[in-house]
Amino acid sequence: MSQKKFRDKNQLYIIEGEKLVKELAGGKAGHDHRIKLLFATGDWIGQNQTELARSGIEAVEAGLSDIKRVSNLVTPPQVLALVNIPNPQFNEDELADTPVLAFESIRDPGNLGTIIRTADWFGIGHIICTPDSVDVYNPKVVQSTMGAIARVDVIYKDILQILNRPGIKKKAVYGTFLDGENIYETTLDKNPMILFGNESHGLSDRFDPYIRQRLSIPSFSTNGAGSESLNVASSVAVICSEIRR
Repeated sequence: MSQKKFRDKNQLYIIEGEKLVKELAGGKAGHDHRIKLLFATGDWIGQNQTELARSGIEAVEAGLSDIKRVSNLVTPPQVLALVNIPNPQFNEDELADTPVLAFESIRDPGNLGTIIRTADWFGIGHIICTPDSVDVYNPKVVQSTMGAIARVDVIYKDILQILNRPGIKKKAVYGTFLDGENIYETTLDKNPMILFGNESHGLSDRFDPYIRQRLSIPSFSTNGAGSESLNVASSVAVICSEIRR
């Protein structure tokens, strides 16, 4: 399940650690993310018998050395599980009346995981990624979401096709750039679509005809040799905060 081709074939992804497992098993996450099979040490199963019985999840006892061999973490957890991959559908009407974050060619698993977690914090439940982006069920992405993966829908589609849909054409579309207008001096639409570019190359100019306004997060560094730009996940946090404010 560490490889996308096998995740796609089996329609399963892996979660590791007690927090993620308990969140999905306890019904705190979306019902479409169902734990199919759980592997844990005998001690962990013994300590959580009541919860396992209540959830009806099948638990298989495994030694810590067995878990270590398949774990993607530096320190192997006492429990990991296989989870059903849901199939979120593109709903034009739903996207028209809610904030949406869209990403062109995002490649870093840690970035995408943090973005999903941030979107969840700000109550933004829809993310669109171009098909060449990192897989949302990559173990590093899943781990970085801290459970938010089950509450935020991530769909992979051509963003240009979506922008041309009748229901989306009415939506305020903003792009993020280094040379855009100061976001702190801009009044944002309540339910916009915000476009973010690739970590290295930014947003391509093919989106220019659809963008109402170019946005930028200004630097307040007092040192002329400050950072060249913000990490994309950090930018998402700032912009989500401004949308809600």
